[in-house]
Amino acid sequence: MPVVIFRERNAQLYCYVAKLDLEAKVTGMEFDRHDYWGGRVELEGGKCYYVNPQDAKPVFPVSLRASRAELG
Repeated sequence: MPVVIFRERNAQLYCYVAKLDLEAKVTGMEFDRHDYWGGRVELEGGKCYYVNPQDAKPVFPVSLRASRAELG
């Protein structure tokens, strides 16, 4: 499970995947509410990861463990 770092820049959410030395804009988030955040994360360029949903939207930057998301 790679460690990913989410951060906001110019009102956009970005994800850095340390294992791949990859930073990409987040283009989709399964759950993006203040009271429930995470799930399937889609990145610019087509990569997808899964972050266990959090009870609240985190304060950025935040480091979390992620797994590769299933296609579909």
